[in-house]
Amino acid sequence: MDTTIQKLVMRLTRLFDLEPDTAHKIVEEVIDGLDLTVDDYIEVRHEELQRLGWRNDRIYAQINAELEALRFRAPPLTQRQIRRRIYG
Repeated sequence: MDTTIQKLVMRLTRLFDLEPDTAHKIVEEVIDGLDLTVDDYIEVRHEELQRLGWRNDRIYAQINAELEALRFRAPPLTQRQIRRRIYG
């Protein structure tokens, strides 16, 4: 395991009284989330919101709002562009 990741796991374990395995899973999940491309994020988020029973027009608006705040700073996308990234 990378030294930086080990230090982060140890810090989370200490600060939040977590088991090392739990802290490691959290760190890995955060790293995986930060590695997503815009297209990956749209696909994953669409599936999550569909499972909540959201309709696509609401999903597209929500995804568009989220993209503006995320680290990869996606350009503004229309609902059509979001839909095409999901369905091809």
